[in-house]
Amino acid sequence: MALASQQSQRLIVSPLRSFSAAPTASEATKQKVLKMKKAKDEGPSNTQLFIHAGLPMIAFSLMAAWVLKNSIEGKNKEFETSRGQASKSQRQARMDEEQNDMLEKLTKIRNTDFDNTKRIERPEEILDRRKRERERRNVWYRRFGRWVIGQ
Repeated sequence: MALASQQSQRLIVSPLRSFSAAPTASEATKQKVLKMKKAKDEGPSNTQLFIHAGLPMIAFSLMAAWVLKNSIEGKNKEFETSRGQASKSQRQARMDEEQNDMLEKLTKIRNTDFDNTKRIERPEEILDRRKRERERRNVWYRRFGRWVIGQ
């Protein structure tokens, strides 16, 4: 221990500077604490502040301005097309024409009388009706007419 205290008290002398012996553990921790206090007092550097706070704020502002610009342009375009001030593309004109045609067809269907009271034929009735039609078609004078014509 006596040697360590003698070494810490001894100075190394050089022609340019004079250095003391290596600092003890308590002195090293004191120097670290002082450096940390200085760093806390100074705070983060300006570039770090800009990267952590300024850059995200600028990016957010630019994106918000872009979104607002696009939404307002779209709103104005819709307003102009509804008033007939802006020209429509060919595709949009075709779509509008097709929509009008569909609406006309729907109104025609609605305007026709739809009788929901019609009775549905039973299968036996359908067979009887077809049998009567066959019999009318196959009457002898009609058969003879078809034979003469060659059908």
